[in-house]
Amino acid sequence: MMRYQRQNPEGAMRIVFLHGSGGGPDTAFMNYFAEQCVAFGAEVVRPDFPYWEKVRETGKPRPPNRMPTLVEAVESLLQDLQQDNKPLVLMGKSLGSRVMLRVADKFNAQASIALGFPFHPPQKPENSRLDELAMSRAPGLILQGTRDPFSKPLMKKKEQGKCVTLPDNWSLRWLEGADHGFEATKAKSADTPVIWQQAATAIKEFIQ
Repeated sequence: MMRYQRQNPEGAMRIVFLHGSGGGPDTAFMNYFAEQCVAFGAEVVRPDFPYWEKVRETGKPRPPNRMPTLVEAVESLLQDLQQDNKPLVLMGKSLGSRVMLRVADKFNAQASIALGFPFHPPQKPENSRLDELAMSRAPGLILQGTRDPFSKPLMKKKEQGKCVTLPDNWSLRWLEGADHGFEATKAKSADTPVIWQQAATAIKEFIQ
C-alpha cells in the first residue's frame, strides 16, 4: 500500500493529489495547493509514488518508476480509499497528471485537474502527449504556465492567435509569466504568490 498523507478526512469531497517526478508530495507547491483545497472544504490525500518512498528512505534522488507501476500503485490506493464512494476529484502535478488520466474513468472521478501538464518532453516537442488527455472522460482543467518548457508548441499557437485543440471535456487556462512550477522569473519573483493564488481560485471555481 502506498504511503500517504491525509488532510481534512471529514471533507465532503476527496481530492487525491499526485506529485511530480522531482519533488515528491511535500514541496512548497504541493503544500500550498493541498492547503487551498482543504480551505474550501475538501479532503486531500497526497500519496508517495513507490520510488519516492525509496527517496525518503535513502535521501538519494532516483528516477520515477515506469508508468504501469505508478498506475498500479494508485489503483490499489483508490480501491482502498473509495470503498466509501466519496465524490472523487483527481489532481496531478506534471507526471502525477499523466498517472491521473489513466485511473480517472475506472474510479468515476468527477473531475481531473492537471497542474503543469507535460505535453511533451522539454527538448522533444515532436513527442506529443496530447492524445493522453482522451484517456479520461471526466471534465478536465489544465493550468499551464506561459513559460513552461513542456508546452512550447501550444504556446506558439496561442501567440499566433490559433486555437489549441483539446478533447471536448478539457479546458486550458494559461498562467501568465509562470514556468512549470508556476514560478515567475527571478526579476518578477513578487508575481509568484499572485500566480499561485490565481491557480487556486481557478481550481476552486472548477470544482465547485
